[in-house]
Amino acid sequence: MKRYRVAVIGTGYIGVVHIEQLLRLPGLEIAGVADRDMNLARTVADRYGIPRVYADAEEILQDGSVDVIHNCTPNNLHFEINSRAMEAGKHIFSEKPLALSAAQSGQLVQLAQKQGCVTGIGFCYRYYPVLQEAAARIARGDIGTVYNINGCYLQDWLLYPTDYSWRLDPQMAGASNIIGDLGSHWCDLAQFISGLKIEEVMADVRTTLPVRKRPKHSQALTFAGATDTEYEEVPVELDEYGAMLLRFEGGARGTFTTSQLAAGRKCHIDIQIYGSEGSIAWNHERSAELWIGHRNEANQVFFESPNLQVESTRKYAKLPSGHPMGYMDAMLNLFSDFYTAVELKEAGREPGYRYPDFQAGHDEMLVLEAALRSKKNGMWSRVQT
Repeated sequence: MKRYRVAVIGTGYIGVVHIEQLLRLPGLEIAGVADRDMNLARTVADRYGIPRVYADAEEILQDGSVDVIHNCTPNNLHFEINSRAMEAGKHIFSEKPLALSAAQSGQLVQLAQKQGCVTGIGFCYRYYPVLQEAAARIARGDIGTVYNINGCYLQDWLLYPTDYSWRLDPQMAGASNIIGDLGSHWCDLAQFISGLKIEEVMADVRTTLPVRKRPKHSQALTFAGATDTEYEEVPVELDEYGAMLLRFEGGARGTFTTSQLAAGRKCHIDIQIYGSEGSIAWNHERSAELWIGHRNEANQVFFESPNLQVESTRKYAKLPSGHPMGYMDAMLNLFSDFYTAVELKEAGREPGYRYPDFQAGHDEMLVLEAALRSKKNGMWSRVQT
């Protein structure tokens, strides 16, 4: 196997998550990192023994020895870095969203096809072993025709007026905070597990705290507590609550609620899929378990297992039965599929499995824009294709 040289742009919370999982994969070498905060980049590089801190993203793009870029920057930088990386002939893994509009994300899909680059996006939650198992079971007809898909994604890290993040700044985050962030994760899960595309949405989106207190002298990393004691009041337009009614292809219906003001909920993801012959449900707080519902027999709880899962999903359950995997392992599974796709691509082959590439990221941008249109006009909005 070729040894791939990887560079990570952005060394905040998610950048460190990437680095820690890349170090677990064979055949990879982290060539260097970059961040607008050079001190943070140096601290991270020293912590993980990464040999180089690039001056900026441009220096990475110009480095011909770098094969793959991981884009872990704020949203407003994604499109330019993603497009320029592919123009430089590099494979690219991006955090979501791909861009600030579906027009731009569509351009990235086309550019990837033109350049022959392998792309990936950070929809990691589908890589819990039992969710891969759920998708396989639904695809083979275990629950029959899908009728309803319901769920939520709740957090509490924006509960107080002193909680502030760049994700609330439309110049950096784009037109949405929570629907674009947590909503895209849940909608990707719903579409991946069920195998059904979202066709129409009706959205209710709210900014509950229209004025927040932003730290004057520091910028807290995502999910980190504020350390500043001096604040300035700033207006906030972006959402921290949202709900959607959903219509899926084939007639299935769905509901989704999300909030970052749900006290006590740190990362509460719930998805329930009900069909004509049975049902499947999963909750992130019990991520190793898959609930399987029946009408005329006892319900079941299936625990992830490299022995009991179907053949196509066993590779994702990397530990012996009874040993639960976690969020970092889901990221590892995602990266493993991505780098296998890179290796296959360079050998002139295509992967025989589904993984989230830029097309998946573009699909979620189309859902987001439909939700924003619905919020504006108060009507059902069709997801464009």
